[in-house]
Amino acid sequence: MPDPSLNGTYERGLEHAGQTGRRSVLTPRCRRNGLVALAIIVGVGGGMLWRDSHADALLTRIHHGLVICASGKAATQTLPVANAPETNSFIPTVPSQAGNADSSDLPSMVSLAVTRNTAGELVVSTDRPVLLSDALASSRKRHELVMLSLHDVPAAAVVRSIRTNHMRKQAVLIADTTIAAQEALEADRAIIVAFPVKSVADERKAKQIAGRHPYALYLPANASSMLFQAAHREADAVIANSPDPLTNRKATQQLLNEPVDIVVTDYPDRFADILDGT
Repeated sequence: MPDPSLNGTYERGLEHAGQTGRRSVLTPRCRRNGLVALAIIVGVGGGMLWRDSHADALLTRIHHGLVICASGKAATQTLPVANAPETNSFIPTVPSQAGNADSSDLPSMVSLAVTRNTAGELVVSTDRPVLLSDALASSRKRHELVMLSLHDVPAAAVVRSIRTNHMRKQAVLIADTTIAAQEALEADRAIIVAFPVKSVADERKAKQIAGRHPYALYLPANASSMLFQAAHREADAVIANSPDPLTNRKATQQLLNEPVDIVVTDYPDRFADILDGT
């Protein structure tokens, strides 16, 4: 017959084993490791969403409608002048013979070339160089988009100025070489990089370099419809140069038939006239 005195010992042993088993599942160390892992997952996921939200903000704006991007003097005339008050007017340009359309409802954008002055400072290349930081601050106040061409200037330096002026949601970087493109992609994963392309082969190469990074393709005005379709299908945005709308109206109309998001022109007021059907 079993010894009754052993029953208490056996039951206590089972209870101890059960408690030990439960503690082994949720020990303080396990809970701590679980919380650390969860924090890492949330942090990485949040970082990706934050990065994508920056790119999406600009893409949403340019996809809201066709963006007219001023280039040449039409763009540099918007830059701040030393000791002169800034204005909040739309892009000032040379008056068009066809008259000026009301472009107050059109998103504004300027295309600027970035270089260094003799002092090593980043400036916008014009007859009267303006510090890049001043140009970005001015565009931010006017809620303008900016397209910055990198001419032998490290992308990282330009990106620092963009971040300082809180323009990551409004900037596009144009890289004219593979090396410049890679540097721009590595400098900031949230800023859209535009690749100049002239063929489908160029388009495929740009897609390969960009990877999962949001990117745009920059096409010449005379690009084929096939290239426009390929760019529209693969890239996040399609940019194209426009001929002079006044002297080459037919080519300008043809451009409007293509799937383009941003049109770069030295004559934004004339282009707006065509959009308005005047």
